[in-house]
Amino acid sequence: MSYKHSKSDLFENRQAKRIRKHNPGLRALLAFWSRYCDLSPWHVQWARQHIDVMGVRRGEVLSWSGDRTKKVYFVCEGILGRIIDMEVNGVAKRKIMSIALPGLALTSTTHLYRNTPHEGDIVALRSGIVVGISYRAIKTFKTGEPAIETLIDILTHKKKRQLEAHIQILHSTSPFERYLLFDKLMPEIRQVTNQREQADFLGISRRTVQEASYFLLTGKRPKK
Repeated sequence: MSYKHSKSDLFENRQAKRIRKHNPGLRALLAFWSRYCDLSPWHVQWARQHIDVMGVRRGEVLSWSGDRTKKVYFVCEGILGRIIDMEVNGVAKRKIMSIALPGLALTSTTHLYRNTPHEGDIVALRSGIVVGISYRAIKTFKTGEPAIETLIDILTHKKKRQLEAHIQILHSTSPFERYLLFDKLMPEIRQVTNQREQADFLGISRRTVQEASYFLLTGKRPKK
């Protein structure tokens, strides 16, 4: 198989040490990537040279709102969220715009080829392992390497599907029905998030989350 970029191009001006082959972040990324296309040793070398594996702790901010650092944050373990903190009538409010579980990613800008920063901080909702990939590393090799383009297309598609489901949920007629639709369309997120996070993600009260959870468990509405 021929490549548009030679090994000398790949490693030019790169001073950082390559990640070890058994690094858990590298292995998680390669395992995910290989589900969608065949990988060669070249792709492994590319990943070892260009990704940044980060151990993150709950509450840690990976990217601040307005940050112009262009990076894709792929979740290997843990949970990331894009969060906006605001004040409404003097009361602090938190809004979770999106959630990335293992196998999903958040980006620092609205699009790979746009400079507009995403609104909101990218925060670790759970401790874990995150792989950072710079836009530059992707765009430099994306055109000549279909596997890299496939990786980004898959992550973009997954993000788009979640956004579509989230919008559908938020447009539901009532807060209670919104939670029931959330359970139907996003069960994987409901299973791993707490009531406060669910309320902030759905834009409803924690009491509504509790009432809807009780209904899903028992089939009965709680007594007032």
